[in-house]
Amino acid sequence: MVVNRLIGAYLGLVALAVGIQFVAFPLYGYDAAGDRRSSALGVWDLLDWFMAVGLVLMLVTTTRRKRRLDGESSTNMRQWLASRVMFYGTIMLALAFLPNWFEAAWGQNDNWTIWHLIDTVLPVLFAVEGHRLWRLTSS
Repeated sequence: MVVNRLIGAYLGLVALAVGIQFVAFPLYGYDAAGDRRSSALGVWDLLDWFMAVGLVLMLVTTTRRKRRLDGESSTNMRQWLASRVMFYGTIMLALAFLPNWFEAAWGQNDNWTIWHLIDTVLPVLFAVEGHRLWRLTSS
């Protein structure tokens, strides 16, 4: 299905962009005094929108997979467990992301420790789900 392939590609690209930005940010994101540069923070502000869309797509695809496997009587235990890890991992990621994103975009009290957690977990979950969706359409 073309939609799954597009979602998989989107998730993979966002995972790659967030991973690269997370690694590169300490190299260019601070000035000589150690303060964060506003231009470097603008990259994160833009990526946050793509991350939010990716989380919505992840919630849709992981919920759909979990429900499909719940309805099967002869479900493979590995698939059953993987669907739950991805579903509940996405839920936890969304619960961490949304309040912190709202604070970063429209408040002043976002937590950089939470962002570090989000920016390490999100690329992994997005890449795994993106790969699964891409492989699903290839077979």
